[in-house]
Amino acid sequence: MVDGVAAPQIALTALASFAVIRLAGPAVWWAAVLVGHVGSALIAYAILGIAILLGSGGAEAAANDPDFGISCVLGATLGALFASGWRVVGVVGFVLLLPFSLDWYGPEHPISFVLGALVVGIAGRLRWGHPVEGAARGAGHDATGQYGV
Repeated sequence: MVDGVAAPQIALTALASFAVIRLAGPAVWWAAVLVGHVGSALIAYAILGIAILLGSGGAEAAANDPDFGISCVLGATLGALFASGWRVVGVVGFVLLLPFSLDWYGPEHPISFVLGALVVGIAGRLRWGHPVEGAARGAGHDATGQYGV
């Protein structure tokens, strides 16, 4: 998704990252984006590799395209935002990523979203026995252990 001007994508990523860090904490955000970025790339590259092995010329041509991963950090952050309770913002961001998900690297976007959301859910369950999302609605602890975010 870095085609053209990257500034709006980077600005949106920064804004969404700030929100997730406030809702779930910096460690959870870092975990979400690392798992989302690396995990989605590994899965997408495996799909691409299988397609190449099966003789897809389109997949082989796409394998030489650059893949910067900024959009996967955004996707994972939006997934984390969704899992933190900001469902509408997360879904709208996910829907806006979909038009950029129609090429060989495209599966990275929805995969990074899901992985980012899973990390937040797992982090909440490990900390308090329930998802972080309750904190986003003001019911219970936030990621730092404070009440009523």
